[in-house]
Amino acid sequence: MDDQPVGIFDSGVGGLSVLQHIHQLLPNENLLYVADSGHAPYGCRDEAYIEQRSRIITEYLLAQGAKVIVIACNTATASIIETFRQQYGIPFIGVEPGIKPAIAFTKNNKIGVMATSGTISSERYKDLSLRYTKSISLYNQSCPGLADQVEAGLLDTPETFLLLEKYLSRLLSRQVDTIVLGCTHYSFLSVPIKAIICDSIELVDTSRAIAEQLLRVLAQEFMAKKSGAGNVQYLTTGSIEKTQVTMSRLLKRNVVVKRLV
Repeated sequence: MDDQPVGIFDSGVGGLSVLQHIHQLLPNENLLYVADSGHAPYGCRDEAYIEQRSRIITEYLLAQGAKVIVIACNTATASIIETFRQQYGIPFIGVEPGIKPAIAFTKNNKIGVMATSGTISSERYKDLSLRYTKSISLYNQSCPGLADQVEAGLLDTPETFLLLEKYLSRLLSRQVDTIVLGCTHYSFLSVPIKAIICDSIELVDTSRAIAEQLLRVLAQEFMAKKSGAGNVQYLTTGSIEKTQVTMSRLLKRNVVVKRLV
């Protein structure tokens, strides 16, 4: 299985924040990334729709020989990862808001979480929150429209900055000293976020931790044994032209995107 690809998917381009760390940590692995941009965002969709889209993409990745699938989307992870782990015969790695690492940073035990409404309302997230809220105060902030701005490549526009100011001001009013980025799209907004919050506030992004978990899984039996660089392929269900421009901007290099119907 060593030369078979690692499948990665997200509702759109946000999962590229995870892919970057995977490619840095595992440069020999073949990676196959699917952005479901034609059906983004997942954050405002119901669970049945998210499961339907995730299943279509998962079965495509399996048909391409994926040995492991990374669900690089907090909303999809919360909705379907346990079901898919039971139904498909390969490892699945998901993402979830980094509340546990945030506890290591907070000094006043007040932590804010920026996420989609779909993630915040999910049973998986509620269970995650309950594990830690006895020792900390957790403030959840849904961020409608923010993933759409990243999806369009609008990282530094006045509209994006206004949205960030609105959502962050609600968390800052709670005197949080740590903020968790609970959506992979938000990783690409770390620069404008840091421009709004105080230097003393810690920003927690779990993208690197997902790559490290993938390394642990692959090390068991799936690690690529070739010495050369792995191949990275990008596919989208949305507009090739728009997705290609956005991906190239986010990754700061030109990429070729193919269409996945």
